This record gives sequence, C-alpha cells and structure tokens, in this order.
Amino acid sequence: MTPSKRTCPLCQARKAKRFCPAKQAHICPVCCGQKREVEIDCPSDCVYLHSGREYERARRFRQGEAVQLTERLWSKAFQTRNMELLMGLWTTIDQSRSEFPSLVDADVREVLDRLTRTYRTLEIGLHYDHVPDTFTQKALYGSLKSLLDKPRKPEDLSASTPKTADVLDCLQLILEMAHRSDPSRPRSRDFLDWIAAMVSEATDKRSQLEEPPGIILP
Repeated sequence: MTPSKRTCPLCQARKAKRFCPAKQAHICPVCCGQKREVEIDCPSDCVYLHSGREYERARRFRQGEAVQLTERLWSKAFQTRNMELLMGLWTTIDQSRSEFPSLVDADVREVLDRLTRTYRTLEIGLHYDHVPDTFTQKALYGSLKSLLDKPRKPEDLSASTPKTADVLDCLQLILEMAHRSDPSRPRSRDFLDWIAAMVSEATDKRSQLEEPPGIILP
C-alpha cells in the first residue's frame, strides 16, 4: 500500500502522507502539525519540523506575539564584550543536553529564570539558591552555577571575573532568546537546536583560528 492510500495511525481518519521519523510511520499533515513537539518527540533533523518552526515564527510575528527584548542586550557591543561568558553558558547547556536527552526548551527557560532569581538575590547581599524541582533541571542549574562561580586559575589572573550585573545581563539575554521558541510545544527543542548550531560553529571557528561567531537570531 502506498503512503497516499494509508490511513494515519494517529487520527485513524485522514490519509497518511508524511513520513514521521519519530513514529517510524507515515502520518497525516494535520497530526504532524498539531502533535509536533506536543505528543510527538520530534528528532531535530526532521524536515517537517524545520518548516513547521519557520511557519510558527512567522505566524507569531504577524500576530504581534514577539517577545519583549531588552535592546541594549541585543547590541553587537554588548554581545562582543560578553561573548566568552555567553559561549560558556551555551556550551554548558549543550553538554547537559548530551547528558540528558530528555532536556527541552521549557527546562532551559525554567533554569535560566531560577538562576536569574539567585543572582538577583546575591546582588542585594543575600545568598540563596533558587534551585528548580526536577532532576534534569537541577543538573543543568548546577552545571551553569558551577561555571559562573568557578574561581579563576592562576594562569588566568589577567582575565576579568564577571560581575554579578554582567552575569544577570547574560542570563537575561539568553532567556529572551529561549522565549523565542514556541511555548505551546512542551517538547520543543528549537532553542536547544540553535545552541547546538552556535557551539558547533564556534568549535569550527576555533579550529580554524578565526574570530568567534556573531550571534544569529534563534
């Protein structure tokens, strides 16, 4: 039986016209669109996933659902000045994804929000960790906190230690980036895929002894 004559196994009603790599079966376009990153744990290399994300971004933009951005944090000057810290945070998030494949964008947003609350508390002289609840989020929180609190090595004494205000700014920028992914898709890894691309590009750049990459909007 050809794909066009099959019945979608998800809705049992419409014709199955698209091959779903997550389900290893042909499904209908409607189920693909509605259940993508909701009920279906889509792999990052699915062509329908990429086209669906582009469509959703355009739709949200047309409907005025754009995330409120902090203009100064999106300037080239700020990003260049803080690129080392930003790249460290992105790399840590990407490594956590490798360790915890279940990690999704919503987890990253929650962890970034908790870290921001922790450092805002620190800024007023109080030490209190706003640790998240789930195991995966706790693991990512701990990895990012360790990076931010890591003391300088003797050979790095000439390097500047990030101030709490700079840490808060970088966390806010990444949080704003993370909010650009579709919040209605609980299994979305759109932002995580973007981070993986940025880290990969930076690795390639370093191997070629070139300048670090500029930020490409997620």
